[in-house]
Amino acid sequence: MNSDRVARWYRWLEYCAFGRALERRRFSYLGRLAAAERILILGEGDGRMLEKLRDIAPWATIEIVELSAGMIALARGRVGRSERIRFLRGDARRTKIPEDAYDGLVTCFFLDCFEEADARDLVERCARALKSGGIWLVSDFTIPLGGWQRWHAVAWIWVMYRFFWIATGLRTKQLPPIEKLLQSSGVRRVARDEERAGMMMSEVWIRPPDSERP
Repeated sequence: MNSDRVARWYRWLEYCAFGRALERRRFSYLGRLAAAERILILGEGDGRMLEKLRDIAPWATIEIVELSAGMIALARGRVGRSERIRFLRGDARRTKIPEDAYDGLVTCFFLDCFEEADARDLVERCARALKSGGIWLVSDFTIPLGGWQRWHAVAWIWVMYRFFWIATGLRTKQLPPIEKLLQSSGVRRVARDEERAGMMMSEVWIRPPDSERP
């Protein structure tokens, strides 16, 4: 999804719809990466999370893959020029991601932008990009299994996909099965938090040490 058309207004659109909820999900587990040395972020957005992560992980080299030039400009405006922060403008689906290279990886409200086949490919490549014991922070939308919480999430997510189809040309119409894809990629969930009646989640996944892999 190229957010150039909405980059300038995105933060305020987000606040109008959800207040600070999405920020809380993005920031929730950043402290888990405090000791990381090399971190990959896919789809950073306007740099609010990057700004915090830069300070939380002071020794890390942080690489960002972001399709929107407008979002990259906003993020650079927040963090300034730094030798340890590197931006790559490009589509993550077509970007080479080295294997066994990162001890930290972040995808926040990113995987929901893809059809299931593309999401599966990205998840598998991300899992391979992690070093043994590496940490993957995932925040995204999710649909609870039942009750009014399910219908609350279904309605909101339907509206969001329609908005971004109009605003950015996003063609995805429904959430891919993110949890299922992560589980099948070989990473293991070690923490989870959620809010907005279960519609948003933040999770910590790790690539098990080689000694613990089947």
